Amino acid sequence: MNTSLAEKIVEDKKNGISDKEIGKKFGVNLKLIEKAVTQQLGVNISNPSKRKKKIISLDPQSFELETSTVWSFKSRGKWATHNGNYRGNWSPYIPRNVILRYSKEGDIVLDYFCGGGTTAVESKLLNRNFIGIDINSSAIELSKENLDFDSDLFSPNPSIILKVGDARNLSTIHENSIDLICAHPPYADIVAYSHGNPSDLSSRDVGGFLDEIEKVARESYRVLKPKAHCAILIGDMRKNKNVIPLGFWTIGKYLEAGFKIKELIIKRQHNCKTTGFWYNNSVKYNFLLLAHEYLAIFEKTKTNEEYENRTTALSKGFKIDKEIYLESTTVWIFNKNDWEGKAISNLFKRYSAKKPLLYKNSAKDASVDLIVNIGPKNIDACFKYSEKNLKDGGILAIFCEDTRGKHGLIKSTAMEVEKGLRGNKSFTLKELVILSIENGKPKNNADIEITHKYILIYIKAQINGK
Repeated sequence: MNTSLAEKIVEDKKNGISDKEIGKKFGVNLKLIEKAVTQQLGVNISNPSKRKKKIISLDPQSFELETSTVWSFKSRGKWATHNGNYRGNWSPYIPRNVILRYSKEGDIVLDYFCGGGTTAVESKLLNRNFIGIDINSSAIELSKENLDFDSDLFSPNPSIILKVGDARNLSTIHENSIDLICAHPPYADIVAYSHGNPSDLSSRDVGGFLDEIEKVARESYRVLKPKAHCAILIGDMRKNKNVIPLGFWTIGKYLEAGFKIKELIIKRQHNCKTTGFWYNNSVKYNFLLLAHEYLAIFEKTKTNEEYENRTTALSKGFKIDKEIYLESTTVWIFNKNDWEGKAISNLFKRYSAKKPLLYKNSAKDASVDLIVNIGPKNIDACFKYSEKNLKDGGILAIFCEDTRGKHGLIKSTAMEVEKGLRGNKSFTLKELVILSIENGKPKNNADIEITHKYILIYIKAQINGK
């Protein structure tokens, strides 16, 4: 984009003209508008007017810690200096929950993708010492602006350190010195957070991003104290009509670095039901709108976890509803009493012309367009059966769930299945669905209650790519 056009776009943004009006005026889309702002200001923000926010409250009203594995917030959160100005930043409810659950006052919190300072502001409000690092100097300046407020008169004054640096090289931080890492990495090539900075991870393709995030994971493990926690929020992508499970792949890099999973939380969009244009397109072009991210809570521990063998079976009252209203996003919210029927009915209506085959070890040969495996036991046998009996372009749907071991650590069967089938030439992962099972108010236990499951939806390769 030429400098003159970028300057004009930013000037209109500063004058409060909407993105829609700017798009019409200059013939540009939102991505080009964001590029112009980043090019001119060095940071990707939605409102460059520089008007300082008036603080109404320093705390969220009626705040309670989340107690289940599916998190959704009615509003983004606007207490203190929090705002949605920095593109791609996370809701302050997320770091607040993490900081309160996994640290105590006076601890050191590290965010090496500091951005606009959401985690920094929460650390200041909750009396945690904070180290914020970002590769973009303009983002660090923005964090300083957002930290420029007076907290409660009687509150302690924690240490806040902000500096330009690289999450892949934390050499200025001693090993085993950090109490909590709380970070929201940039997604590979989704939102550009800086302009002309080749070291910015947001400019990498998927392969390059994963290579670099591996270095971040190793540094995270080195600086974190034993038994301490590292919280990372990451989501999936879509390419060529199929989902790219970037969340699982990123989590895998942290596991390879030595971490164990303490919690695997789903952050879903609030009121993620769609209507009109997006719903119709979801049905017409047979895709689901991405509506979730993964908040992985890792623990630095050498504990060898033990897990019970569990089997999953359908309820006896299961029925297919041919008239069911199709889900159009990657988060399906059902009641604990009818989730099986509604989930399989959705699969049937979207992917099958006849009754789906529910896979069992003793399944007979039959040419079908949809095979459902309600529990990923004997997955190799299921795949061999599906290769033989599923029509080209047919769908294999595998239900999975997370399991908590005797020592409180999580095993994700969905991640294991995806990793085991990665690169398979017969099947491609088309969708990764989250089943949010509403179960009333969870018990207030030390561990978070697991209230979600997964459906891995694979499409069988078509002959000659047809």
